[in-house]
Formats: sequence, C-alpha cells, structure tokens
Amino acid sequence: MKRCPQCNRTYADDALSFCLDDGSPLLSTNVATPSDPSATIQYPQARDTTPPPTITINPGQPPPTPPPAWNPMPAPAPQKRSVWPWLLGIGAVLVFMGIGVVILIFAVASITNENNSNRNSNNSNKVANKNTNKNTNSDETNTNANSRSTLSTFTDDFSNKTWGTGDSQYGSISYQDEAYHMHATKGGFIVMYGPDRPEYKTENATVRVGLRSIDGDPPVTGYGMVVHGEKKDGKLEDYGFLIYNGDNPKYKIVLHKAGAETKVVDWTPTSTIRTGTLPNQIEVRIRDLKMDFYINGQFVTSITDEANDRRGRVGLYTSDVGEVAFDDLEITK
Repeated sequence: MKRCPQCNRTYADDALSFCLDDGSPLLSTNVATPSDPSATIQYPQARDTTPPPTITINPGQPPPTPPPAWNPMPAPAPQKRSVWPWLLGIGAVLVFMGIGVVILIFAVASITNENNSNRNSNNSNKVANKNTNKNTNSDETNTNANSRSTLSTFTDDFSNKTWGTGDSQYGSISYQDEAYHMHATKGGFIVMYGPDRPEYKTENATVRVGLRSIDGDPPVTGYGMVVHGEKKDGKLEDYGFLIYNGDNPKYKIVLHKAGAETKVVDWTPTSTIRTGTLPNQIEVRIRDLKMDFYINGQFVTSITDEANDRRGRVGLYTSDVGEVAFDDLEITK
C-alpha cells in the first residue's frame, strides 16, 4: 500500500508511483497484520469533494472578455509654443526704435539750426563791434578802446632813408641792414624826430616800433620811442617810453619839457621785456589826453598827458654808448 504525503490519500495499487490528485511521489506504507491487535490503522484525511464553481456559458454569446491589464498613463506630450507673439513683440520694438531715431534726427536738426542762428547773430554783433578793442594783462585792464569806424596804418620799415643820419657831438646815427642804428656818447642821449610829414604825427594814434640791443649791452639809462615830439624855442618837448633789457629788465616814462627831462613813471621791473640781443616791441596808444603803454603786446601802465602835448611827431631815443637798432615803425590813426 502507498500513501501521498501531501493529501494522505492511500493507494492499494503498489504499481502507482505518484498521487493522482496532486502528483506528489507516493510513500510505501506497512499495514499492521491481524496478529498485532495493538496496531493502529491510519486512514487518509477526508477529501474536499466540493465541486469547483461552474461558469455558465450560453451558446451564441462570446466568452467573457478578461479584464484589461493595467498600464500606467503615458506622460502628456509637450505642447508647441507659437512664435507669432515673439515676432510681433520684436516688430513692435523695431517700430518704436525707428520712431525714436526719427524724433532724435529732428531734434538734432532743430538744435543745429538754432545754433546756426545764434552764431549768425553773434557774427553780426562781432561785425557791428569789430572796432572796439579791449586789452588786458594779469594786473590791469586797458579801457582805452578804439571805436573809430575807419583806421589807416602807416609803416616805415627803414628801407628808405628818410630820417636824419650822421655823427655829432651827441653820438652817431646810421642806416644798416634796413634798420635805424643809434648810439650816444658816454653819459649823453640822442633824440631824433621823424620826418615832418602828416603820417608821422601821433595825435590820437597807436604807435609801435621794434627795437633791440646790437651787442647785448644795452644803455643803462634806457632807449626807446618818443611821441608828441616837437621843438619849441629850439628845445625838445615830448613823452619818452624807454626800456632797459639787461639782467634786470625794466621800463620808465619821461617828459622832456623846455630842454629838461622829468620822470613821469620811474624805473619799473617787468618780465615782459626780452633780454640780451632779443628784439622787443613797444607801443603807445593815445586817445585825447590818455596814453596806454604796452611791451610785446602786454599792457604795462597808463598816464594822462598833463602837459597837453597832443600834437607832434614820433621820434627815437637812446642814451649812453650801447648801440641799438629800430625797425618796423607803425602808426595807426
């Protein structure tokens, strides 16, 4: 006899090797003999005879569809964004930029036209006031303005020998290299007036001349230009504007009256004078009784003609033995 170890079913047929219910290998079982009254007979467990549930199938109906297998929901596909909003936005920006450029061009053109109008107005004012001149230096301002509408300038570059020359007890005067050379005797001075012609008159005129020391050893008592020069009773009367361009350059203004020399402005140091053999230019601007004095274009001082010497000629002055030369005389009036 054999028994199924799983369901405990016994089989009397020893030829079977597997359980007919669950297919488990069968085990051999020794049955107690009748001679052993105490032997226990083992019966198999009761079998479950409940039939399995029956599924009723009606002919003509399809078999029931099994429930679908569960699948996860796929992720939503990304939506494509339209490019039209971007294009419209860029177009709007370009339109605004174009409008801004046009406005800027009109604004610049307007400003340019306004500046041109102002410039033309300023030019008109300059033309209307072109005869008003103001001259300043670091210390004083010259208010002696030339307001005359027409001016004429006479120039003598000493290329024509119209001034007096020669040697005398007072010194020597000559033309050299188209310049007017002068030197006096020791301790003396020479004044030479220009030709007695209207163009050399200095009333209400601006007079300037170039001058230099020939050997770099200028006269200690000065050299320069005189204005309003004339002889009265054989004696010289004029105003002299003199410079010294040695180591400590300076200028002074003198008055010659009745043959005597008087200091109007004593020696005054100035850095506007070039020293040695370098050329300088001195200038006197005369308006009525007012006289303004310049050195190399820089205003230095001003006086009033208290002697009332309004008329007279330009002249040149030197003193002592140092030789000097004059050139490019200009008279504007």
